[in-house]
Amino acid sequence: LPKEANLIEFKPRQNSSNRFYIDRDSVTLGADRVVRYSAVIKSAGGAINTSYEGIHCHSAEFKVFAFGTDAGTWVGARDPHWEDIKRLDSDYRFGLFKDYFCFGRTVNGRNARDLIAVLVGNPLNNVTDKDR
Repeated sequence: LPKEANLIEFKPRQNSSNRFYIDRDSVTLGADRVVRYSAVIKSAGGAINTSYEGIHCHSAEFKVFAFGTDAGTWVGARDPHWEDIKRLDSDYRFGLFKDYFCFGRTVNGRNARDLIAVLVGNPLNNVTDKDR
């Protein structure tokens, strides 16, 4: 599971009392052009949800591969399948798709290092896309 020191906080498109993170060490860009990452969501009440996911920019879809457990291990998702990313500002995956990992329907970088650089920066202040 992700280590606290490796978490990069990102902002979803809508204000939330939750805090959202991506594990720097988990970000990969596969030969299939799928961006894979571990997401960590911390609620104001202290609950933590961890999942290992993928985003396919070309099809605007996501898949959850596994969930983190309190025991510090991963458990595979019961029925992992590709789902459309909902165009909702409240959906953190839409924020990852639109503002961080994808540029239109292409990956927003050549490799994991490029994708991490986008996460570390603040793309919402540098975006020229008026259709956001």
